Amino acid sequence: MFNTIKFFQAVGASFLVTIIVSFILGFFQFGSYGLFLFVQTIITYGSMGFFASRLNTETPYTAAYLGAIFMSFISILFSHFVLHVYIFTDPNGIARSMSLAVLVSLLFAYITTLIRTKREEVLP
Repeated sequence: MFNTIKFFQAVGASFLVTIIVSFILGFFQFGSYGLFLFVQTIITYGSMGFFASRLNTETPYTAAYLGAIFMSFISILFSHFVLHVYIFTDPNGIARSMSLAVLVSLLFAYITTLIRTKREEVLP
């Protein structure tokens, strides 16, 4: 059964990891802005998939999917209303962003679930 409290804990932990890693990555000089965004995307949505799989053990993929959608939606709203980046004029960009977020989150949830089941098979 889907646990909403643990879902929001996973979202909060993922936001915390994103803030800490963004602060640390800010000290490094990246050659391209695209590389920085790629690393940040992997960290943000990968941590969402990891925490969703660890905290919602009964429904890890649903939690990872909903978490990725929720986090990317919050990110889009933040960039539109706070940073004044008019992202709603580019629906293809929104679709790419949400698709990549869901893909990375589900991939990390799958890997985490696979490792957990293999560990449970080895340890009786």
